[in-house]
This record gives sequence, structure tokens and C-alpha cells, in this order.
Amino acid sequence: MRVLLTLILASFAFLANAQITADRTSYDFGDLYPNAQTYVDIHFTNKTDKRQFLLTIDKPRDIYYIFSGKTMEPDSSITIRLKINDSQKGRFTNDIDIYFSDSRDPVTIRLTGNIKEVASNPLTACPDFNSNPPANSAYSYGVTIKVIDSLTGEPIRRSRVNVINNNSLEGTYYTNKDGIVHEDIPLGYYYIAAEKEAYLGNYHIGYINFQHNYVLIKLRQPEVEEEEPPVYVDNNPEPPVIEEDPILDEPIEDEIVIDFNEDPEPEIEEPVIIDTIPEIPEVVEPEYVNDTPFEDLPDTLFDQAHFRTNNITFILDVSSSMNGNGKLELLKQSMYELTAVLRPEDRISIIKYSSTVSIVADGLGGEEKDEINERVAKLRTSSSTAGGDAIKVAYRINNRIYAPKKNNIVIMITDGAFNRGSKDYKEIIEKNYQGKGIIFSVVGIKTSEYITEHMDDIVETGGGDFIQIRTMQDAKTKIFHEIRRTSFRGR
Repeated sequence: MRVLLTLILASFAFLANAQITADRTSYDFGDLYPNAQTYVDIHFTNKTDKRQFLLTIDKPRDIYYIFSGKTMEPDSSITIRLKINDSQKGRFTNDIDIYFSDSRDPVTIRLTGNIKEVASNPLTACPDFNSNPPANSAYSYGVTIKVIDSLTGEPIRRSRVNVINNNSLEGTYYTNKDGIVHEDIPLGYYYIAAEKEAYLGNYHIGYINFQHNYVLIKLRQPEVEEEEPPVYVDNNPEPPVIEEDPILDEPIEDEIVIDFNEDPEPEIEEPVIIDTIPEIPEVVEPEYVNDTPFEDLPDTLFDQAHFRTNNITFILDVSSSMNGNGKLELLKQSMYELTAVLRPEDRISIIKYSSTVSIVADGLGGEEKDEINERVAKLRTSSSTAGGDAIKVAYRINNRIYAPKKNNIVIMITDGAFNRGSKDYKEIIEKNYQGKGIIFSVVGIKTSEYITEHMDDIVETGGGDFIQIRTMQDAKTKIFHEIRRTSFRGR
């Protein structure tokens, strides 16, 4: 009995001294695409009081490895780099048993992942320690973006892909013949939009990291209404035989009358928040002596000689309907693009509205670009749409900065009609245009055909235009074009 107890205690003592530890015993590569990271470093530490040795590595055939050393002094470490073979598509689970001199039992490392696409030239050798895998920090990851036809699944070449992070455009890329863009992109939360002529734009929103490094965007073509078959009329038809049915007394239903002019039920008015607008120094406007038509000027020209000083008041829709389909991102990008080209003498005011109306910027100068962009970046969506109230506040602000020789314009950016607030906005728009020449334009973010017709009617009373923004390319150019058009001195 005493001998047995001694053997058991000796066994426990041996196990207690078996203290080669790994900093991780499993690693998930996630979804793998061409050029993705396919190796991982495992660090082993000798926590015993004796020198220990790496004995052997028992691995599957498709696993490759290198190690930084085989001898570990007490409290020292070695690194073993394990690489998977990404030449075969599909999910994988590989167990690697690593034996050290401190124990009869191995340290088992499990590697898992899913190879989505096979690299055209997969590297089988394990890279040396001069190639360090990125840690989970703000390093760049090889990201694959693929654009395909939603119906056929075929890749769409030369699609424009815009990558936006933290409210700034990281880059614009074009897909190759396989419909793929592959770029190194830093860790972060991204809005990625794809566009192609003859297709409706689409987008992806989400995190990019070492496990989420593949984005698939499907584009669909707009539906084409089928033409109705022609109706052929027979000029000599045979007279039909008419059989008279007996007349039955039917109950007469009450006629339903819908009065579209009825006043809606009164809404509880939300407070309108108005900030103090600073005094704006008057800018001397030069006389226009050039007879070059607007259409013949370079698209990027925006100087004082050809374009008047601007007094722009934006009305930004941040109601809940702007939250989906990339609408808020398009709105913000449109504002960033315009802010980039504003001149110091131009003045910009910004109002946001949902169920309430508040001022985001009050007469900031064109040189205050960082301040304007910072305020636009903070926009968030909420609640319903008090567009009528917002128009009233916008004209109040525009009139306080108004000068007859300036380009005084109010621009509303929205995705639809408003459902609450002031109902006399049309009269306000018309009065200010007829009396002072203050233009009213509307930018529609992915609006429906019905809303487009409704807004066309509104902008006509304000002497402006209705501008459709559906893609990132539209966001880059269309509002700037409207400001150039309305501020052109030869207009």
C-alpha cells in the first residue's frame, strides 16, 4: 500500500512539473480568400525550473512549420509558426501535437477556418520570422471585395468601388476581370459602395478585420417594363348577340368621399432650436465681363471672377427613413465633397430635422472646413419628418445673411416627403424667390418616382432644381454642380 501511494505521489509530482504553456491552443483563420494571412505564431514558455527541449511536432500533411529554437531555459520562450495550405477550397480543422521534454503528453494546437477561394499561386512554404503576422490592432489587412450580378452570379468587371471609413473616403477602386478588388485596408468599420452603369448601386456596411476580410456585393439591373402587345381592331366586326338579364333590385352602397384638402389632426409642436448667427462682413462682388457660357467652363472652375459669393442654407433630413440603404452615408459624403471646394468668402448654414428642428452650423465660412465636416459627421437619424418647420427656419437664417448680389440658396437633402410640421412651406418658398431671388433646390437621396414628381413641383416655385443622388459618384459631383450653376455670374 505504501509503495502504491509513493508511485501515485511521484506521478503527480511529474505532472505538476509539466509546465510548458502555450499562449493559445486554438486559432480560427475565419473565411480565407486569395492573399489572406495563412499562418499564425504560437509562443511557448518554460515555467519549470529546469531546461526543457522541443522534441517533435506531429502534424497533418498540409501543415507547415518553423520554430525559433529547440531549447528553453527556465522562464524563457520559443515561437512556433504554423501555416495552413490554402490550395483546396472548403472548411478545415487541423490538430497539431507538439511534444516537449517536460511531459509524455503533447500540447495540442487546433487550427480551423474556411477557404472560400483558392489563391492562383498558393504559397506552401512557411514564411520566415522576418514576416510578422499582423496583431489585432490598427494594421492593414488584405481585403477582397467582389462584385457580381445578382441574377446570374457572374462577376462584373470595371465596377467602381468606394470605401468609406470614419466619414472619409479611403479610396475609389475598380474591379478586375474577375469582379474583384483586393486592397490593404486598416481595421475598422466601413461603408463600401459598388456602382456600375446599367446597374442599381448597392453597398455593404460592417467591420473589416483578419476574420472578416471578404465583401460580396450583388448588383441588379433595373426592372424593364414589358411593352403591352398591340391591340388589333377589326373594322368590320360581326354585331354581338346581346342577351338581356333580368333587372334585380340591388342595395345602394353609401358613396365614400375622400377629401384630400382636409386639415390633418393637430400635432404637438416640438420646440425649434435657433442659435445666434454672427455678423457677416459684406463681400464686394465684381462685375462679370466674361461672355463664356457656363457649359464651356471647366467643371472644376469655381473662382470669384465667374461665380458669385454663396449664402447656402442646407436642410438635412435625419429622420428614421434615412437610416437604411446607405442614404445617410450618401448625404454626408455629398456635404464633405461640397465643403472641400467652398471658398473662404462663401457662407454655409446647416439645419437638421426629424421630429424637431435644430441648427448644426450657423453661417460658417468656407475656410472652416474641419469644423463643418466634424458637425456633419455627428449626424444621426431619429423619428419622423418635420420638413415644413425646417423650411421656415432655413429661410429665417438665409435672410439674416442675405445680400442681393450673393447667390442666396436653400437646399433640402431628403429621401422623401415630410409628414408633419408647417403646411405653408410652398408659400414661403415662392414668396422668398419672387421677392428676393432666394433659390430653393431639393436633393433626393434614392427617392421614389412619386416623391420625385412631388419635389419637382416644389422646386419649380423656388426657381431651383431637383437633383437625384443614387450613387457615390453622384454625391461627389451633383451638389457642387448645382452651386456652380446657381452662382454663375452670367446666369
